[in-house]
Amino acid sequence: MSISKIKSVFENLTTCDAWSLQLLQVKSSRRNGTTYCGREITLSPKDTMTNFLTEISDKYCSQEKGIEKMFESVTDYDGSTIDKTIYKLDIGSELISNEYHLFIEAIGNPDFEINPLKFLAHAYVIKGIVSISGEEIAVKLVSMQNPVTSLKHKFLCANGIFKEITDKVISLRTTIDVIIIDNTVYMLTLAGEKLFNMERAYKSICEKQITNIIASNIVNDNIEFSNVANFGHNPRKFVAFNDSYLQKLNSVNVRKKMSRKFNIPLDGDKFDVSKPGAADKIVKILCSRGMVDPFDQNPMEVSSSKKWE
Repeated sequence: MSISKIKSVFENLTTCDAWSLQLLQVKSSRRNGTTYCGREITLSPKDTMTNFLTEISDKYCSQEKGIEKMFESVTDYDGSTIDKTIYKLDIGSELISNEYHLFIEAIGNPDFEINPLKFLAHAYVIKGIVSISGEEIAVKLVSMQNPVTSLKHKFLCANGIFKEITDKVISLRTTIDVIIIDNTVYMLTLAGEKLFNMERAYKSICEKQITNIIASNIVNDNIEFSNVANFGHNPRKFVAFNDSYLQKLNSVNVRKKMSRKFNIPLDGDKFDVSKPGAADKIVKILCSRGMVDPFDQNPMEVSSSKKWE
């Protein structure tokens, strides 16, 4: 889906008159994984919700500062963090499929009883059906910020005296972090990663692929390579891991070729990861972050890569 098509969803938000607005709680733990709970709320008067959606629509459809100015491309999520990029994932992606199912289950059966101002919310969700050119499309808008807040240092005038407001209120911002259109998740900001606890997912992928790399017997120090591959931003790079590259590195001749091309030292016929930077370079090559300059054939690091169109 192009940016213009995402814009068309924002343009048609007010075609739905039966939106569900929910506060959303997202919890993650090693024992229980990721859990969700929704708390349905109703805004009054009746046209308040429509006015709020109109404000969101106006923001993202603005000719001067709208979504077509905010972003330059829509691309598959690969763990990179390129500016002005909308990252998309299918709801069946191994990165989010389990969490997405739990998320949908939670907002499909929201709580109506708990005091919303005592509800430990982390986001709010608006879901409904919009009509575009006669086609009905399921849409969910998610803003990843706690909408329950205290009005500190705010004062209300009563009989000429300003009294401090200490009560909690619901504060809805117009910034949308995630928009889910039918079966595709679009992350307008990387705060969307928190919605599906994606750090857990890409760390799991990282561990699995490190095991495969070590099993391929291409590095001379398994512990050192594992330590480097698990460090810093490296785990998220494994979202773009290319198994065919690893299969090619099973060839000694290919390893020697990569050693020369990317300046990765060898220890016999294995990559010598005891040398500074060697393990990082292997991660970059296998995760589509290492490329060759088309003019001088010098190695270079890229933020992301995809097939030439």
